[in-house]
Amino acid sequence: MNAETWIALAAVVIAVAAAVVSIHQAKTAKDSARAAQEQVVAAKEANQLTRQQMAQQAMQERHQAAEAEQASQREAEKVRVELGGNGGSLTVRIANHSYRPISDVQLVDVAPEGKGPWRSWKPNPNVGSKLSTTSWPLLHPERDETVAVWLLDEDGGHVRKLPRSASVEIRFRDDDGQWWSVVTGTGAHRVAPTTP
Repeated sequence: MNAETWIALAAVVIAVAAAVVSIHQAKTAKDSARAAQEQVVAAKEANQLTRQQMAQQAMQERHQAAEAEQASQREAEKVRVELGGNGGSLTVRIANHSYRPISDVQLVDVAPEGKGPWRSWKPNPNVGSKLSTTSWPLLHPERDETVAVWLLDEDGGHVRKLPRSASVEIRFRDDDGQWWSVVTGTGAHRVAPTTP
């Protein structure tokens, strides 16, 4: 064989080798692209699963928060205000029928209902300190406190005649630190923290 034949044969071998390498590279690139596409699909599935799990967890947290709120509401509703009257004093009884203690209990307002001379109120000064107190640091479960209240006219004078009914508001903090207002006839609702 002459030199030209050898050169042509070498060129053919090199071309075949280059073609084999190109085919191998193309196959490798195709396999890499397929693997990358499979990774993208797997990542999308993982992201969707994560989003579903996060949504389920958020839904569970909302459900637990709603249950806790309902439980707090039920307990707050067990704090009752009862009214009575005796000798020119309106008696306000605050009873904690909840299974948890309440704190920072305050008699906030006494508003006689109906027409009459009543304009304001104050604790009855003629009773002992136990019955003239309008705030209590702690009220244990199944305990109550009573305060005797005078109703006053526009000049601040005691009106001995009592109204048929009155709207009374108390505020307190529950065992979780949430503040509540209870108004006779309307039940309990959450309020902003009371500042001294």
